[in-house]
Amino acid sequence: MHQALSFIPLDLSPTKLGVSVILCGFFLYTVTKMLGFGSPKDEFIVDGRTVVITGGSEGMGKAVACQLAAKGANVVLVARTVKKLQDALDDVKASAANVNRQRFHYISADLTNAVQCEQIIEEVTEWNYGQPPDVVWCCAGYCNPGFFIDTPVQTLRDQMDTVYWTAANTAHATLRKWLVPVPSSEQTANPRRHLIFTCSTLAFVPIAGYGPYSPAKAAIRSLSDTINQEIEMYNGTRKSKSQIHATPADVKVHTVFPMGILSPGFDNEQKLKPELTKQLEAADKPQTPNEVARIAIEALERGEYLITTMFVGHVMKGSAMGGSPRNSIIRDTLTSWLSSLAFLQVIPDLRRQAWNWGVKNGIPSSRTSE
Repeated sequence: MHQALSFIPLDLSPTKLGVSVILCGFFLYTVTKMLGFGSPKDEFIVDGRTVVITGGSEGMGKAVACQLAAKGANVVLVARTVKKLQDALDDVKASAANVNRQRFHYISADLTNAVQCEQIIEEVTEWNYGQPPDVVWCCAGYCNPGFFIDTPVQTLRDQMDTVYWTAANTAHATLRKWLVPVPSSEQTANPRRHLIFTCSTLAFVPIAGYGPYSPAKAAIRSLSDTINQEIEMYNGTRKSKSQIHATPADVKVHTVFPMGILSPGFDNEQKLKPELTKQLEAADKPQTPNEVARIAIEALERGEYLITTMFVGHVMKGSAMGGSPRNSIIRDTLTSWLSSLAFLQVIPDLRRQAWNWGVKNGIPSSRTSE
């Protein structure tokens, strides 16, 4: 061998070679993004469009509303408490790009009631000059943590109602309005509509102490994947020349998976959360509502489907991609491989910490007092 080439290692094992390829892929992807190559067009234009945000009176929902108002959207907030809605709407108006051109509204409603969800969409349509909303973002819900057997069955049901059913009812009412067929002769080039769910990384990797909450979030992720497939049937009708009827506009589904969010709901959650749970989720550094909203909106503008808001969440998503559509085939596949390797250590470690907690602290006091 030529002396100048003698430093090249020709005995790379398959593992070393695979890791090298993955790292090079990540490096090249990062460099191209930093240099601005391959930047997609804005897939989430809201200027002049009407956006409905459930759970919009505080926390992430309110932050989303303010940031979309700053981009020119007409905003409708939906929540239960009128006073919170009024205060939030003032903040949203103050964030508006042009308060004289934009419009703002709030609706007090119980989203666990399917009939009220239908009434919301009808009210928004009437308020919006007979046109349904262009974007519906489901942010309603709260977390009531606790060990599964220590949680009353009614609380388990309440969590499913306030987390899953608020989103499912809203989505059902929205899609039934959006997907009413019209004659092909009346088809126009309407902008795409967006249905957005807010989920949690707990839908990817459950943590002990979230038994009341995680199943409802996992159900949202499953619902999102299901609708994501079904919606293509309706979108396809707009491209068919043989169909008499088609839907008025294409629809795209997205789901956002935050981790901890600093909000009044998070403060209440911390009061109920078992100490073991706090230890297991030590890697979760809560983000502000504004930070989560900004990252989520930027991902929507890139056209992403499953959206995480921090690196740990991205790794958690990679470990549980399953049959969900990928934002990027190459990047998400590589992340999935690496995450699967990492979680060969993570999951046993979580179980080991729970076991050691039992050895040290015994049965939770709520059980021994029965």
